Amino acid sequence: MDERAEKAFRQAELENLRAWVKLSTADKVDFFEEMVELAYLSGALQPERLKLRDIP
Repeated sequence: MDERAEKAFRQAELENLRAWVKLSTADKVDFFEEMVELAYLSGALQPERLKLRDIP
């Protein structure tokens, strides 16, 4: 990757972080809930898999 592209990615990352910080708590909770639902629907949070974690 060339230097310009790296600089653009770093700048985009900083902008995304600043935008995240500006979000309200309610918006962050909404985002988290959507990510949990996505993980569940994709199978990453299937009840069967979660049960395996509780076994000592």
